[in-house]
Amino acid sequence: MPDQICEHCGKVNPENESYCLGCGQLLPAGRAMATQRLAVPQPKPELRWGTALFDEHTLLQFEIKETGEKITVELHQECVLGRTHREVVADLDLSPYRAMERGVSRRHAKLTRQSGTVMIQDLESANGTFLNGMRLLPHQPRVLRNNDELVLGRLALRVSFLPTPQTRPGDTGPVITPPDALLPSTGPTEPTIRPPSDGRTR
Repeated sequence: MPDQICEHCGKVNPENESYCLGCGQLLPAGRAMATQRLAVPQPKPELRWGTALFDEHTLLQFEIKETGEKITVELHQECVLGRTHREVVADLDLSPYRAMERGVSRRHAKLTRQSGTVMIQDLESANGTFLNGMRLLPHQPRVLRNNDELVLGRLALRVSFLPTPQTRPGDTGPVITPPDALLPSTGPTEPTIRPPSDGRTR
């Protein structure tokens, strides 16, 4: 490559110079070494079967860790966890579980179904929402997984994802049942897929 003439000030620069010695302008040799911006495809979210997968055939269960009491929820789109009090109505009212004395706010946290998972976010609660020991920032959704520990204020809950009851005869479409994540993990597992029952014995 011959000497480079700066397009900005006209100074002649050596062929291997990246910047003009006169004005500091980027020269062709420097542009050739610059990092190029590429069109990189965005990776698709990876669902971990039996851990984070939550589809239309899954129920959500909370176990009150102190008493062992269980609450089963059929989550459609959104569900606000908290305490029903006067004009404030929580979708899942935790008042019967001593929620008030354990620091649960009336609108404490919200569950949202999103792309085959359940997201949990704190709703600026007075005493915080903790997921596996980590305090959530208000309105910052995090993925909720099977066997997670969720603490609202001082009310500790164990989370379980349960398959819905067996498909009735006449139902259409396959049923996908996530593996039981409560069993010791031996590595990645695949879901069990069975065809719908047509009511006949085989």
